[in-house]
Order: sequence, then structure tokens, then C-alpha cells
Amino acid sequence: MHVFSLSRSYLGPAILLTALLSGCRDEPQPAPDGRAARVSNDKPTTQKTTPSATSTSKPAANMPVAAPNVSAAPSVSAAAEAPAAPADPPFDCDKLVTPADIEAACGVKVEAPADQPTEDIGAERLCNRRFSSKDAGTVSISVVRHGSPADALERYKEFTVESSKPEPIEGLEQARRYEKKGASGDPIFAADAVKGRFVVSVFNPKIIVGGQTIGPVCDSSELAKLMPAILERFP
Repeated sequence: MHVFSLSRSYLGPAILLTALLSGCRDEPQPAPDGRAARVSNDKPTTQKTTPSATSTSKPAANMPVAAPNVSAAPSVSAAAEAPAAPADPPFDCDKLVTPADIEAACGVKVEAPADQPTEDIGAERLCNRRFSSKDAGTVSISVVRHGSPADALERYKEFTVESSKPEPIEGLEQARRYEKKGASGDPIFAADAVKGRFVVSVFNPKIIVGGQTIGPVCDSSELAKLMPAILERFP
């Protein structure tokens, strides 16, 4: 009876000491950096990895696929060159005005000098012709071709006259006659007109040399008679 009571007196403290020692063994050891390491009692589980979007899986059938960034080739119409302008009809400067036309309009007999060129001059169609008289001097004709009738009319309107006010030539839509001063101060009688893409000018001076007056071959009123005959010869 005494022995059993003694055993019971030591049994309680022994159980308590055993529990404390067990708790000390289960307590996690501090990590090197001073933090407590976590202890997981769970068993590792095996997870299946799902292929990511960057995997080599095929795109869905209805998923649009981006086209490569390639610039579109020019269309056939854009690559084609602009059609060439139609060729001008035959144009003969020598037939626009003749010595007979000048004599009929101005009453003076003239001749065309043999040394003047008979072909067109310059990239634009440009005619320069002159007709001379021993007593009345020289009358000249100039024809310049422009890119279009609108261009010709614009050039015609840009012209300014320094001397007399231009007067319209009766029977012609875009034609005028006027006087201007030459380099020597002597008057020059002139007339201009528009015919399609062309601007036509006829002019001749009145010169006083040694007290003698030479010219003009055609004065303003006579140029108004000559200009319609010239314009009728245009193709």
C-alpha cells in the first residue's frame, strides 16, 4: 500500500515532464535569418500542368489569323502612265498670213525676207515672221502655243499696255488693238488675239529717221482688218 502510493506520487510529474519534452521536440527550429521555418505535415500532391497560351497548340478554326505586314502592291490603273496629249494638227506658220493678206488689209506691198526661218521655233510652237517694205518698214507676226485654251487666255489677260487703252476688235471674242512706245520712244501699232491654245500678235513701228517717217505698214484700224484673216487660217 505504501509502495503504490509512492508510485502514484511520482507518476504525475513524470507524465507532465514527458509531455513537455515532446513539445520541445516538435517546436520548429529557428531559421538562420531568425525566422521560424514552417513545417508542413501535408503530403506533397502531384499536379497536372495545363499548357499555357504560348504552347504549340493549334488555334481554333474560327480564330482570325493576323496577316503579315506587307504593303499592298500598286493597282494597275495607278501604275499606268497618263495618256499622252493628242498630237496637234499640221501647223504651217507661213500660211497664217501672206504678203497678199497684208496688202489687202493695209494697202502696202510687202515681201517676206528669204533669210527668215520657215520652221517652228522652241519647245512651244512659236512662229516669228516678218514682212518688209522699202518705204513703210516692217510688220511682224508672232504666235505662241500654250498648254490649254485657259492658259492662253490667262496669258492674254496678264498683258498690260503702257500707252494707249486697248480697243476690242469687232467680230472677235478675245482680240484687241492698241499703241505702245518702242525703245526709241516711237509708237508701235499692235494687235493681239486668242485662238484656242494660241496667242497671236501682229505689230509694226512708226519710226522717224533724219526727219523722214518710215512706217507703219498697218495702223490700228488696218490691223483690225488683218487679224480676222490670220485667225481664219488656224487649223
